[in-house]
Amino acid sequence: MPEVLRAGPASMTGLRWLAAVGPSPMDAWACAMGWGLRTAQSHSQRLESEGWLKRYAMTRGHGSLLVATDRGIRVAELALSAAPRPTPTWWAHDCACAWTAAWLTVRGADWRGPREVLTDPGLTGHLEWQTRTGWRRARHRPDLTLAIPDGEVVVEVELQRKDTKRLAAILSMYRAWMDESGIAGVVYVCGSQRLADRVREFSLEAGLPAKATRIELLDSIRAQTTRVAA
Repeated sequence: MPEVLRAGPASMTGLRWLAAVGPSPMDAWACAMGWGLRTAQSHSQRLESEGWLKRYAMTRGHGSLLVATDRGIRVAELALSAAPRPTPTWWAHDCACAWTAAWLTVRGADWRGPREVLTDPGLTGHLEWQTRTGWRRARHRPDLTLAIPDGEVVVEVELQRKDTKRLAAILSMYRAWMDESGIAGVVYVCGSQRLADRVREFSLEAGLPAKATRIELLDSIRAQTTRVAA
């Protein structure tokens, strides 16, 4: 009988990364871990056989999303909750967040992923903006965070055009956090140049300092990550 490979230290490191990030495509996970795709597939199979990882198929031809299970997170001894089953409306955002985490990982950054952000009540803000039908109120939190010597930077993944006033409210909230020394800056990862230009325009209107605001394109960070990991 062929030997059954068990999850070892490298697999557990990959599991902890998934637990912090939430749903991730295989290629983003492989880049973050410094693995080739075949190695990543081997580690995913080991984790899946233990019940510590689940994979959810996306549209045919787009692969699967990997998710650390509750059992896997308990084995990894992390104070996090497992991500729910990814739904089609969130697939693109889940993938973009995973690529952003992989980008930060290969750069050696000190970051927190979406599942970790959820556990920090200090990263939940309250928005209020006016529409034609009245005032709207909502809670909002960044997708990831990044630690730099000057403090913590919030990271937003922007793939779809938000309502103008909601976007302005989010950026104004971050400006207020910056004024209170709650954060040191803002990074936006945008799905298109048009979205990037819009975020830049509204960030200036909100009074966010240009030197504390960074805007990246998703395609660019994917290319950078893949190149570094190669």
